[in-house]
Amino acid sequence: MRFKIVFGLALACTIPTYAVEAHHNAQSIYQFSESITINGTVTEFRFLNPHARIFLDVVDENGEAHQWMAEGAGIPALRLRGWTGEEIKPGDLITVSGAPARDGSPRVEWLEVVLPDGKVLGGGNNFRKERQELFQRLEQERRDQISNDQ
Repeated sequence: MRFKIVFGLALACTIPTYAVEAHHNAQSIYQFSESITINGTVTEFRFLNPHARIFLDVVDENGEAHQWMAEGAGIPALRLRGWTGEEIKPGDLITVSGAPARDGSPRVEWLEVVLPDGKVLGGGNNFRKERQELFQRLEQERRDQISNDQ
């Protein structure tokens, strides 16, 4: 009987960890068929898992500032793309483009981030920008190969 109680408690303690490790589908949060671009001043950059986040103040057409959050990939994926975590700093005026939140909240899943010096960074969830560039390059190589074969 004691074994059953201990086993039951151990099992009950492990079940919540599965729920915590579960991950959402970004399409349930962001509208990928649409794109928005925002310009704002970075207030905070969180280089963390499961998603890097940029918080920025965006001034609307009435001159009012609103805090936005841009969400990208996590640390391991960004590091594989050359990120160090030092790319974005509070006070930077940046441009972010990507998919808007489905619920209309001030959130965007970034496709690209343009830094004050004009450097363009990808690193959005699922690396959509990088995948698009890869597919375009591969398609061009395929076309070049067809031309060379003729």
